[in-house]
Amino acid sequence: RKQPDHAARACLCALEMQARIAELQVGWAKRNLPKVSARAGINSAQVVVGYMGSNIAQMNFTCMGDGVNLASRLEGANKEYGTDLMISDATFQRAKDEVTVRFLDFLAVKGKREPVKVHHLICEKGKEPPHLKELITLYEMAIQTHLDRKWEDAITRFNTILTRWPNDGPSKTYLYRCQEYLKNPPAGDWDGSFHLTHK
Repeated sequence: RKQPDHAARACLCALEMQARIAELQVGWAKRNLPKVSARAGINSAQVVVGYMGSNIAQMNFTCMGDGVNLASRLEGANKEYGTDLMISDATFQRAKDEVTVRFLDFLAVKGKREPVKVHHLICEKGKEPPHLKELITLYEMAIQTHLDRKWEDAITRFNTILTRWPNDGPSKTYLYRCQEYLKNPPAGDWDGSFHLTHK
């Protein structure tokens, strides 16, 4: 059946999965088991869903399409930013009344030239952790400074964030990136995007 709120459902499901993994990690740690984590990439697009293949050789129920490939690439791209949940802007625009996010990047994933706007999925609306609003405000200012190509100022801003939130993955990523841009600035026609060269 149709679910007009499919994007919000997907985001909330991913957040619940992360919460459950965090609970399980406590028990695993007590039993000296390895720490297991998971990432997710979420995108909203027209795709083909159903049984694919041959009933003679092999048939699987799956989904196919460019939108599926993007979601898969976003899952892997989390590693670049130290995040667990990344969503496309197409998903965010459909779910923005239900979830809290922060901008991550204009990202061109491997195999694509055109960048897409992506966000870090943080939590369900109304369940924001303490100081999140302050962190996002400082982060957005630092991001804008980066987009304005003011590398030294951006480095200062990201360092300020990391002094208070030393484990903030996106700020670590941008700090490193700005340090590299300070030494080797991007081309004059740089549009603020980042081209990911690996999966």
